[in-house]
Formats: sequence, structure tokens, C-alpha cells
Amino acid sequence: MAETSASPDAPQPLGLGDTFRAAGFAFRDRGFARYFWSNALFFLGQGLILLGAQWLLKELTDSRAILGLMGGIHAVIVIVLSPYGGVIADRTARRDLLVAGRVGLATVAIVMGLVVALGAAKVWIVLVAVGFEAAFLALSQPATQSYVYDLVGPRRLPTAVALIAMVTGVLQVAGPSVGGPLIALVGTQATYLIGGAGFVIGALLLLAIPIKGKTEAAVATTISFTADIVETARHLRRDRLLVWVLMPATFITLFAGAILLLRPVFADDVLGVGAWGFGWMNAAFGAGSFVGSIVVVALGDRLKLKGLTLLIAPLDWCACMIVYSISPWFSLTLGVEFVMGISSPFWMVAMMTILQIRVPAELRSRVLAVYFMVLQFMQLNWVYSGVLADAIGDRLALLIMGAIPFGLLILMLIFVRPLVTLGSDSNPLVTWTPPTDEPPGRS
Repeated sequence: MAETSASPDAPQPLGLGDTFRAAGFAFRDRGFARYFWSNALFFLGQGLILLGAQWLLKELTDSRAILGLMGGIHAVIVIVLSPYGGVIADRTARRDLLVAGRVGLATVAIVMGLVVALGAAKVWIVLVAVGFEAAFLALSQPATQSYVYDLVGPRRLPTAVALIAMVTGVLQVAGPSVGGPLIALVGTQATYLIGGAGFVIGALLLLAIPIKGKTEAAVATTISFTADIVETARHLRRDRLLVWVLMPATFITLFAGAILLLRPVFADDVLGVGAWGFGWMNAAFGAGSFVGSIVVVALGDRLKLKGLTLLIAPLDWCACMIVYSISPWFSLTLGVEFVMGISSPFWMVAMMTILQIRVPAELRSRVLAVYFMVLQFMQLNWVYSGVLADAIGDRLALLIMGAIPFGLLILMLIFVRPLVTLGSDSNPLVTWTPPTDEPPGRS
């Protein structure tokens, strides 16, 4: 049984004070609290090792294409392995799968920290490490969000997801703002080693949670992985609106991921602010994400039109990219990073709520795996964005990569009414009846 003094049947908050009381209520569930802090350390570690890898490659090569190759390797591995990660998460204990993923990531980070400290870092070594990191993420990431549902159930899910988005924002401030000076003062080995330590502590916190999170209806005997993946595809064909739900994320990841590739380039070569400035740029984005998360928590269940949110949030992101591409001042760039960060938790909470409440329990991790596959297009985008930046310049490449999805999202806003109204009384999130008693997956 869960260690909790909270009732999963607690009603959804209606007023602002009720919303924040519900947030505190969630932390009285010791299982969720432990997961929350484990996830916080996961995001800290992930942010630090990404920061370290980007800056290390920037020191080892001037080629934007090679910087993009790092994202391409990460994306291809996650796209290939994520469907299997989703099937595994629906068949096995999600807590144990997450622990294994954290331990694997810690191993990669600590080994890379030692390699850098010994002065043995090479481009190919960084790329191989990125590949291993991607494999551990792909096999464990689909369980990350579905395990939240196991812990809190459907009625407290939006508040729980918003709280996790909030801590993500905090650590997007703390990680890069500390990571930039760490690189400048100590070297990239510090980001790897601290990130690895965060993964280890996070794994220990997960082991202290008694809820293993295994779907009761899962069949773990004779059904093949391929059959499970085919079943997921059939469900997406039956519920066509889920395909529209994934389309804004597809547009963003296919094009607008260029900002993540070119951020260190803008810091070092375009704006000339170096590692310290790179840290502050990441921190400004994280500060915006934190503020956005507070707003999402405050809105609570009043944020009903989650389909519309899935369009407005990425539109903000793309508009910011366009301004970013022409910004001549570091201060303006920091402001744009902040505004861009505000949109992230809105998108995350809306997407996670739709996918986890709309999809039946036995398919939840597999459908989330499809979403995580779509997210990897963002790093696959690094490959051709890097080539484009080498060919036509950093500013023009970023402008193009922001303008294309901006136009596509405007067309969706005008013509795809079922998505715009999703979450309203006339177009509810669910097409089936979710349980309202004990969250599933407790074992």
C-alpha cells in the first residue's frame, strides 16, 4: 500500500487558494514527494550533462554540423528504442525501470567526467557517450510520466504534472546558471560528475517508494513486442484526434529545435558572452519556465481548453525564435529566453494531461512513447539546422526554422476546430471512463 495520508478521491481545486492547497496536499503523499525530488535530480543531471556535452563539442570543433550530429545520434536511437521502452513500461514495474535508467545515465556521466578530467576527450567519444545516454533515456523515459499516474491517479494528475513542470523550471535556472560558471572555473568534467551524482541519489529515492507501478491488465507472456506496438498504432487510428494532438509537437520538433542547437553558438560567436553568458541564457529560459509553472498550478482545473493550449504555447516559442534570430543585444536575448520559457510548462501539462487521461491504462506508456519519439525530432532537427547554419549563417537559419512552424500552427489554429475546442464541455478530453478510486498500477 502507498504511504500516504491523502485521499486519491480529493476533488479537483476550484479556487486559487484551493489549487495551492492541493499542491501541498500532493506532497503529503510520501510516494509522490520522493518521486518529485528524484525527478528534480534527474532534470538537474540531464541539464548538466547536456550543457557539458554541448560546450565540450563546441571546444573540440567549430563545425555546426558536428554539433547537430550529436542531436541526430540522440534522436535516431531514441526513436528506434522508445516503442520498446513503452511496451516494457506497460509490462513491468515502472519504478524499477526508472531506477535502472537512472543508474545507466549515472554510469555514462561519471565515465565522461573522468575522461574529460584526464584530458582524453575526443569528438567521437562525446558522440558515443551521447548514444549510450540516449539508449538509457529511450528505454526508461516512457515510464517517467505514466508512473506519475500510478502514484496520484487521474484526478490529481494535472496538479502533479504542473508541480513537476515547476521543479523542471527551477532546475533549468539552477543547473545552467551553476553549470556555466562551473565550466568556466573548473571545466566540463564538473557538469558530468555532478549530474552523475544527481542520477545516483535520484535512483535511491525511487527505491524508497513502495508503489512499483505495474499495469494490472498487462500481458507479459506470449504477446510479442511487435504485436503491442501494432496495437498502439491501431489505437491512434481509432482516436484520430490524438494524431492532431501530436501535430503541434511535431512541427516544433522538426523545425524549432534549432534554438537548442544554436544557443551555445549565439552565446560564443554571435553575442560574444562566452560560457558565463551561455549559462545565463539557459537560466533565463528556466526562470520563465518556473514562472509559467506557477501560473499553471494557480490556474489548476480552470485551464480547460488544453487543445488550444497545445497551439498557443508553441506559437509563443516560434515567435520568440524569430525575435531571437534578429536580436542585437544580450539583454534582449535574455528577455526572449524568459518569455520562451513561460510557454514550456503550459505545453507539458496540457500534453501530459491529454495523453494520460484520454488513453486507457494498458496503452498509456506506449502512447507516451510515441510522444517521446516525436520529441526526438527536435534533436534530429539539429543535423539539418547545423548544416543550414554553416551554409547561410546562424541568424538566418534560426529565423527560417522559427518562421516555418509559426505559419503551420496558425493554419491549425484556423482550420482544426476539434483540437482548438478539446477540453470544452462539448469536446471533452476523454472518450472512455477513467477510474476515480485508487490509482492503477499499485503493486
